[in-house]
Formats: sequence, structure tokens, C-alpha cells
Amino acid sequence: MTKHKTLHFFWAAFPLSLLILLVPVMPGLAQRTTGKPDSVDTWTAGPTFPTTVVRAVGVFFPANGRFYAMGGRSADGTGNDLLHPAEYNPGTNTWTLKAAMFSDNHVDNMGCGVLTQGGTPYIFCVGGSFGGGADASARVARYDPVADVMTDLTAADNWPGDANLIRLPGGFAAVGNKLYIIGGFDINVDMSHEVWVFDPNAAVGSRWTQLADYPMDRGYIPTAAIGNLIYTAGGSLWDGTTIHDTVDSFKYNIATNTWTAISNIPRVVAETRALNVYGLMWVMGGGRDAPNPNNEVDIYNPYCNSWTVSTQPFVTPRRNFPTDTDGGSRVWLAGGYAPASPDMTMEIDTLPKVTSAVSRKVQGGAGTFDVPLPLNGPTGIECRSGGATNDYQMIINFDNSVLVGSASVTCGTGSVSSFTMNQTNQITVNLTGVTNVQRITVTLGNVMQGSGGPTGDIPISMGVLVGDTTGNGVVNAGDVSQTKSQVGATVTGSNFREDVNANGSISSADVALVKSKVGTSLP
Repeated sequence: MTKHKTLHFFWAAFPLSLLILLVPVMPGLAQRTTGKPDSVDTWTAGPTFPTTVVRAVGVFFPANGRFYAMGGRSADGTGNDLLHPAEYNPGTNTWTLKAAMFSDNHVDNMGCGVLTQGGTPYIFCVGGSFGGGADASARVARYDPVADVMTDLTAADNWPGDANLIRLPGGFAAVGNKLYIIGGFDINVDMSHEVWVFDPNAAVGSRWTQLADYPMDRGYIPTAAIGNLIYTAGGSLWDGTTIHDTVDSFKYNIATNTWTAISNIPRVVAETRALNVYGLMWVMGGGRDAPNPNNEVDIYNPYCNSWTVSTQPFVTPRRNFPTDTDGGSRVWLAGGYAPASPDMTMEIDTLPKVTSAVSRKVQGGAGTFDVPLPLNGPTGIECRSGGATNDYQMIINFDNSVLVGSASVTCGTGSVSSFTMNQTNQITVNLTGVTNVQRITVTLGNVMQGSGGPTGDIPISMGVLVGDTTGNGVVNAGDVSQTKSQVGATVTGSNFREDVNANGSISSADVALVKSKVGTSLP
């Protein structure tokens, strides 16, 4: 881990007026370094929250591009619960307390996510406790940020995991338009291993399904969804008297309903969120066992099962704070115990915004065709051969002109042979030596947007599985059959994947190549 740059004492030689101007930004200046792998860019101060806040849930709402703090409380003890959602508007850089209210004061330590019901997106929040209390609600609340309306679902849709009315949600993640609740804390009694999933579009009374148990009894689990997998890191255990942070980390395969251990996070952690930022999992500070609470950001790459510790932590160590991301260009956080008292400061991380990425190949005289590479997972799968030297090309598009300091393979086998770095909104990265049957991450380092704009490192990942024309991560008879069905056809945007050797025609040679790869699959 690269240590912070230290601000030197020569600041004291500046005129007092200039020093006063610099003091608010000195923490941000102290965070900036260069050559940082998978790093968090400099954090800047946002407007203070309307009050101190702890134990709220941060939710980014894509429909209006705003960040919400749901519930929580301003201080420990009774009478301090926050019943109104708080809305942060990035366009005006302001907070607003909304008129809508939760129906009661069980608004601390909820599990929340954005789900669409009947074609309309809402924020759904599950469970919750209140300051000074020892019971928990099983209620599911639905908030419409556009209409500013809060509605409780009927008791038939209460969370079954809180049948004892003392359990708080553990980890939580929204994926596939369902909300997963992982583990939980039976207040001052024990932790849970139960896993439940909520489907907002199922029939009333049938919206909850119990899934395979979590491998540990844990609460307050940092959790994030990447593609169709859910990843966890750490979480709280109960020792019979109090709670402690842990390192145990797992992934959940939604398709197979199975849990598998992954590399443990390199520090004990709990009582915070994990976020999907450009397809990697960021675990945001948190924890209570020394040296926690923390401002460290630990970054997990699921494609190499590896952790890196960001060289650019946020400024104020904190736990139990609302935080979320738009998936790449923004991360917001506010409040929390910082480190022991409720806080109201806000920090914002701004990175260059990628709008799309593709794997591009010129396929003979048929033209140029692109395999989309989703930015937040699952990885797009490149099924075409890289030729004798296993060459591929990534195209990364930004919403503005950028300058790129470096490009390197930070996960997987391969290397960057060249890349464009002129001030343009499209960056081309040429790769060579990219082996088959792997997922690879290319990181653009020290990307600066515009003139003095946001700076950060941008990871782009893809799967490489030659012959996987169906793009399902396995080469089998289905790929052979699909390729055979296109033999002799003109290569177009709808069948270019069947031109596996990328020579501009689909022939028996492509069928033979696919057959030779049958049985291979992505890890």
C-alpha cells in the first residue's frame, strides 16, 4: 500500500490568508498520488448532510441520477430516527429532506435497493430498528423518489427472516430486479446465516424465497453484485457479548444457488457497504475493531480472485454510513460514526466517465465488428481467435476528451503492445499474447478528463473463450450447431461471432475451430 503524500511545513510560510483558503482542500491534496493500480481518485468535500447521520442506507437512483440516504438516525438513543429520505442532487450540489415519511421509526440498519415494479422504478427498504430499541421490523417499504411517495407493502410481504422481530438485515444487493438479504443480526443475541430474496413482481404473499444458507453466521456484511454473482467481504460475528469484524469472503452464484469461498479481504471489516465500480468490488472503510473504523478502500477483482488496497482512501475514517455509486464516475458517502461520534460531512469521488467499451476486430472484407464489454459485469466474451500472436483490441469511449497516462494488463495473461493517448474521447488499446480461457482486465492509468478534470484509473474487463459463439461461458455442442447453421452466410452484425477465425467468411474451418474448443469454459 502506497502511503499518503505528506504536506510539508512550507505551507506555514504562506500568508495567513492563503493558508486559510488552502486548509479545506489540504486533505484532498494529501490523497493524490501517481501510478496507482486500481485506485480511488482524490476525494473532495461535498455539502454537509442536513444533520448528523448514522446507520442510513445510501442508494443511487438511476432514473433521476440522484443519491438518497434512506432512514438512519442523527444520534444514538431514542427520538433521533430520521423518517424522511434525504436527496442529494449532483446538478445543484445540494441536499434536500423530502416530504415523504416512513410509517414508523424502525428506519436504522435497513437493507435497500432499486427495483422495478409494474414498469416503475422504486427504492425498496427491508426491516430496520430504532435508536435505543431492541426490536426490529419485518416491514418492506417502497419509496418513489420521483413522486416523493412512501408506501408500506402489506404484512403478507413482510421479510420472513425477521419472524422473531429482532433481526436486522445483514448484507444486501439488488441484481436481476430482485433484492437479496444475506445473514443478519438478531439484536444483542446472535448472527444469522439465512439468505432470502425478494421479487417485487411476484404475487402478494409470495414475494420472498429462502435460498442456500450463507457459510457463516454474520451481520453487517459488505456485499456487492457483479453480473449474476454476489460477492461478500467480512461482516460482523457475535461473541456472546458484542460484535467483531471478520475477513471471511464469499461469492454466490444465483444460477446454481451455491456459495463458494473467495480470497479473504486483507483486513477485518464490517458495518459498511461494498460497491460495484467499473466491475470491481470496492469495500468502503468501516469496521469497529482496531484499527477500524477505517478510511481504507479495498478493491476486489473477481476475475483474478485478488485484492488490492487503494492508495487513495477517502479522508475521514467512518463506519455505518450511507454510500453508493453510479457504477463508475461517481461515489458518494456521508455521515457515519467518524470514528466514534455521528458525523455530517460528505465526500465525493469523481472519476472519468466511460460510456461504452468493446472488443473490436476487422474480419477480412466483411468489415469491423464489436463485442460489447459491459462496464459493471458480467464480462463480455470475445469468442474470435486472436491469430498467431493472440492479438485483440479494446475500444474505450468516454463522455469527454481524456488523456491517458498508461495502459496495462492488471489481471490475466497478455500485454499492451500500444495505445492511443491523444486528447480524444476514444481510446484504443492493442493487446498481444492474450491467452484463451481467461478473463482479463486492462487498466487505463491516470486518466484525466478534460483540462484539469476528474482523474483516476479505469479498469475494463473481458472474457476470452475462442469458439463460445453463444457467449454463455462454455464451448459445447450448441456453439458447434450455431456455427454450422451460418456456414456460407454473409458475415453481418447478427452472425459475426460465428466467423471465429475472423477472416470475413463463415466456413467449415470455423466449425472445425469451434469443435476443437468444445469442453473449454471460463473460470
